[in-house]
Amino acid sequence: MFSFKHSACSLPILAAMLVSGCSLPDGEFPSLAKRPYETTEPVTEPAPVAEQVSSALPAELAAAVDALIVRHQKADSAFRNAAGAARASAQAAAGAAAGSESWAAAQVELSRLDVKRGDSVAALSDLDKLIAAEREKGADSGLLGLLALPQSQMAKDVAAQTAEIEALARLIS
Repeated sequence: MFSFKHSACSLPILAAMLVSGCSLPDGEFPSLAKRPYETTEPVTEPAPVAEQVSSALPAELAAAVDALIVRHQKADSAFRNAAGAARASAQAAAGAAAGSESWAAAQVELSRLDVKRGDSVAALSDLDKLIAAEREKGADSGLLGLLALPQSQMAKDVAAQTAEIEALARLIS
């Protein structure tokens, strides 16, 4: 329980403790001179550090990207080679009844074409994962820009493959 009697006695002790905190141990008071930030001279910001921007991929990363590009190019080439046969088969099946022999042959060619593009899609996916991993590591904008170039080309090729397959599927249906 708190009583008024005890608080009145402790008030002088508390005041003495507060006053004694204003002096240094040997009895000197702290300097009242202006501190550096209190002068009229403007406070200067430290010069910004220029971001180091990569102009080339590190060797290990370049090798991984090159392998993905080669993988994509092989798949894209196989897709382009098979596209002619799939196009001819789809044109032959245009207007044919679903389930007819020409319709079935066109569906098989379309499926083969889709399988041919599979490695292109997988290579693009792997490149996307690689870019995400580099971004997680805090890669600079230059490095990410260098990785975006092959990613953009692969994505463009995969989109063209998808458009080709969709156009042929509409022709068959």
